[in-house]
Amino acid sequence: MTPSKLLIAIAAGAASALLFAGVVLQSGSAVTLALAAPIPIFIASLGWGSLAGGLAAVIAAVVVGAISGAVSGGILMFAAIALPAAIAGHLAGLAKPAPELEAAASRPFPSRAGNTQPTLIWFPVEHILFAIALMATLACLGLGWYFGYDIAALKPEIVAALRQGDSSSQISGLELDAVAGLLLSLVPLVQPAVLTLTLAVGLYLAAWITRISDRLQRPRDDLPTAVHLPPVALVLFAGALAASFVGGTVELVALVVCGAFGMAFTLVGLARLHARTRGRSNRGLLLFVAYAAIVILSFPLIVFTAFGIYDTLQRMRPSPPA
Repeated sequence: MTPSKLLIAIAAGAASALLFAGVVLQSGSAVTLALAAPIPIFIASLGWGSLAGGLAAVIAAVVVGAISGAVSGGILMFAAIALPAAIAGHLAGLAKPAPELEAAASRPFPSRAGNTQPTLIWFPVEHILFAIALMATLACLGLGWYFGYDIAALKPEIVAALRQGDSSSQISGLELDAVAGLLLSLVPLVQPAVLTLTLAVGLYLAAWITRISDRLQRPRDDLPTAVHLPPVALVLFAGALAASFVGGTVELVALVVCGAFGMAFTLVGLARLHARTRGRSNRGLLLFVAYAAIVILSFPLIVFTAFGIYDTLQRMRPSPPA
């Protein structure tokens, strides 16, 4: 590794750690900065290679562990943000020669005409999105096991926090217990969904920044038409949805899978919206209304999740004979 790449990796790791520090230090005002924590690692990986991205991930985890004074802080950073960002950045940089170029290279007398750039086939966007959802699932499951996620044990702490925040004391103990139970039951579903969204949006923003600096080798993907999910994602999502009614540990694991891949299908549905509204005079208004409804009401996410599932089902159908 050249000195310049080493410096970039160190700077990216330190920047990512500082953005994530609010989580481990339990600073409410800085928690939102953690959503941008994967972006420096993505930039290092996309612009300076997978080795720089991997080193930035390790440095970020070490710095977070040093800041928090606990190994658990570094593990949280590495498993949830740093490692998935390094892997996703590596996948986005993978490419191979097109089949016709491989065939031409195997000929005994390859053509010498032209100095054109070779055509490359880049790692598909749909597989990158699938990998992000899978990594978010594994990260949340691993961290839940490591930190010992137990609703019964955590409920008294949540109730105490809610009671402390309710200065008027107009809410009864039973109501606080019900609210705490609802919040804890939603964590296995919401946490992987947020992590999937954070990694996917972070990769998009990092690619945009790296492209502006002319460091990104991958050509620009037409995301509205390129964002899909492979059929195996639908199989995992359907199986997890069925298993979520079992109860116990199986239910918690299934909810994590549903949260991560549900958000991935939602992103596919939003991509379909962008693709279908192209060329329309009211496109800007339609997109604004759709995103405003999601931000304000939240439940429209389910509609776009259904669109993403429908898109995957459509792609699973055999193409009609020519």
